[in-house]
Amino acid sequence: MTGLWRKYYDALLAFIENEAGVEIKSDLISIDKTVRKEFYKKFDKVRASFLAQRISEWLDEAQFLATKYAKIEGQLTELLRLREVMMPEDLRRFLFDPMKQMVRDLFDPLFELIQEKIEPEEFEERAQQAVNESFRNYYQMGYIKWFVLSLIQKLEPERIYEVPLPQPSSKEIIKHRQDIRQNIPFPRETKVLSFEVGRRDVLLIPDFIVRSAALEKYVAFRTDLGKAIWRATYHSEERDWFLIEDIVEKYGMISLKPDLLLYMDENLQDVSLVADSETICQPDLQVFFMDQLEASEKRMSQELEEARLAHEILKPIKGTRLITKHHLPESLTAETDKDMGIIHFGFNNLKWEGLLSLLKNE
Repeated sequence: MTGLWRKYYDALLAFIENEAGVEIKSDLISIDKTVRKEFYKKFDKVRASFLAQRISEWLDEAQFLATKYAKIEGQLTELLRLREVMMPEDLRRFLFDPMKQMVRDLFDPLFELIQEKIEPEEFEERAQQAVNESFRNYYQMGYIKWFVLSLIQKLEPERIYEVPLPQPSSKEIIKHRQDIRQNIPFPRETKVLSFEVGRRDVLLIPDFIVRSAALEKYVAFRTDLGKAIWRATYHSEERDWFLIEDIVEKYGMISLKPDLLLYMDENLQDVSLVADSETICQPDLQVFFMDQLEASEKRMSQELEEARLAHEILKPIKGTRLITKHHLPESLTAETDKDMGIIHFGFNNLKWEGLLSLLKNE
C-alpha cells in the first residue's frame, strides 16, 4: 500500500485504536455520536487523498467542466427565469463538486478494508475500478448536459415547455389494459428544465421543448431514449413514424442509445411525442457524444457502431452528428455515412456555426 493516502489511512487506524467511542470489527461498526464527526473527517481524508493520487488530472477536467456548467446554467436560469434545472442528484453533485461525489465510491471498500475483509491490494484494485467506471459515466453525462444547455442558449430561447404526462403508480402500471391508449397532454409553459427526472416511461416524451427565436420553431430535446410501455392516442400526421415491430423484425431486439434527439416544428403539439410502445418518431437530428476522456480504439469502435445502427434505423432528417474532442482514427471513420458528420468540439474549440447552420437549413 503506497502513496499519500496511506498516511491518512494510518492516522485513521490510530484514531480507531485509541478512541473508545469507535469499535469496528468484521461483524460490527459502532461509532459513538460524540466522535462521529472526527471519525468521518479522517475517513474522508483517506478517500480524498486516494482520489487526488489516482485521478488528479481527471478531477481537474471535472472541475473545469463544473465551472463551465455552472456558468451556462446560471445564464439560462436568469434568461428564462427558471426556478430549477433538474437532473439526478448524484450527477448534480458531480457537476458542482466532483470530489464530493466521487468519494462516495470509496465508502464501502474503505470500511471493508478497515474491517479486514479485504487486503490492501484488493482495496486499491476495487477502488480504482469503481472510480474509473463511475467517473467516465458522470463526466460524459455532465458534458452532455453542458452541451444541451449551451445549444439552447445559441437557439435564442423565448419560452420553455413541458408535456405534463400523468405519472401513474406502480399499481396503475400493472393493471393497465393493453387496449387502452394514453392521452398526450398539450405542452404547457414551465419554469423547470428537467433532465430525465420524475417520469415513468409509459410514453417517451421530450425532456423539454424550447421556443427558438433563432429558428422561429419549437425544438424538442430528448436525452436517454429508453423504451415506452404504453400506446398513445395521438401520432402527429405531420411527422413520419417507424413501427417498432418492423425494426425488431429486421434488426432483432436491439437497444437504440442516441445521446440526444432533436425534433423541430412550427406546431408545438407536433413535437410532443417521441415514441410509444408501437412507434418511434423520425427525429430531425440525432447526436452521439464520443467518450470525452481517454478512449481505446475498441471503445471508440463500439460507440461508432451504435451510432451507425441508430442512424440507419431512425434515418434522422438532418443526419447524425458525432461530437468528439479527440480525432478519431481514419480506420474507424473511413466508411462513415455521408450524413454522419463528425464535429471536433472542445471547450476551447466551440464549433457552433456548423451545427446551427444545419438546424437552420430547410
